[in-house]
Amino acid sequence: MPISSHNHARQQQLEDAFLVFNQVSEQLTDSYQQLQNRVEQLSQELAETRTDRLCQLAEKERLANRLSHLLEVMPAAVVVVDGEDSIQEFNPAAARMLDGIKQGSLWSELYQHSFTKKSRGDLCLNNGALITLSECTLSPESGKIILLLDVTETRELQEHLNRQERLSSLGNMAAQLAHQIRTPLTSALLDSSHLAREDLSKDRRQQFSSRLRTRLCHIERQIKDMLAFASGNQGALVPTAVTPLMVNLEQMLEPLIKARNAKFELIDRTGGDLVIQGNQDGLLGALMNLASNALAHGGAQVQLQIALERASGVLLEIKISDNGAGIPEEIKEQIFDPFFTTSSDGTGLGLAVVQSVVLAHEGSISVVPSELGGAGFKISLPLYQEGRREETVPDPAGRSGVYEIYSRNLL
Repeated sequence: MPISSHNHARQQQLEDAFLVFNQVSEQLTDSYQQLQNRVEQLSQELAETRTDRLCQLAEKERLANRLSHLLEVMPAAVVVVDGEDSIQEFNPAAARMLDGIKQGSLWSELYQHSFTKKSRGDLCLNNGALITLSECTLSPESGKIILLLDVTETRELQEHLNRQERLSSLGNMAAQLAHQIRTPLTSALLDSSHLAREDLSKDRRQQFSSRLRTRLCHIERQIKDMLAFASGNQGALVPTAVTPLMVNLEQMLEPLIKARNAKFELIDRTGGDLVIQGNQDGLLGALMNLASNALAHGGAQVQLQIALERASGVLLEIKISDNGAGIPEEIKEQIFDPFFTTSSDGTGLGLAVVQSVVLAHEGSISVVPSELGGAGFKISLPLYQEGRREETVPDPAGRSGVYEIYSRNLL
């Protein structure tokens, strides 16, 4: 190969190499520039993140400082207990409330040493102070935070308020009772003054005497109902089988039903095995009150139905229905109020007494649609125990046997 051609080829290779070198250099320059821009961007993001973290850290420090001051000044005692029941931290209120509290001591031992008994759900310190205790776990950490609050003054204020409310209610009741008995008492005094007249005939004297007795009986009924309302007729609550209770109720109602030629139906859908915690005399009095009201307001051809059902597995429901005129919608909210009555000779305490008895049995009473189209009441009472218990009781007609479903008319 001639020397000139060889030199030309070598020169061409060098030019190509320089061209590739320049391209690579440009690429490296671009990559370096991009890398530098990325480093600047990351540095800026890192600085912003660092600033945010510093702000968050400062905010957390401020929050921790505030919480620390809050724990210092708050009246409630705060105790931190670890998973080993060891006291780790507590605030000044805890130190004032609990004698002998110190870090590392066991909370269970301090609890047994500091508290003596419970009163109405509150803990009682050795010095007589009433304390409420709340706990919160430190999940996901082991341990818990205990909050103790002195409620002695609050309970005293509540008791004082309750006493004032009772006195106020008693005053209102006394005023209403005085208003209720004033009219029959005035009439009784007037009739008694007439009895002292010497010119009265035997018939007139008998008339005044009869009216006087009626007025005095009315006053006696007022006072009796008021006392029943005040006491609630609760008495001792003992396990009471429902079936014998209903049999006794039917026996007590039989003279009233015969006297009014009424139709009476007692339906037991419970299976005859339910037991409640109750006072038989109080419940019989309440049921007799409702049944007597139904018979008195049923008019001609009065019908009375008492149905027993088991509700939600834990309640006994007693529904009393009649075919009378019913209860006007506008007074349904008032009928259980003491001294509310639409009758001129009523005491206004009958339904209030019934409600008081039901509430004393931890039950409820409400007005419901009647099965017979008139007035309807539903009493719900909690059951005492589960299980079937057949009761052999005397039937009102003289029979005896298991009382399951008993429905008949008494004429």
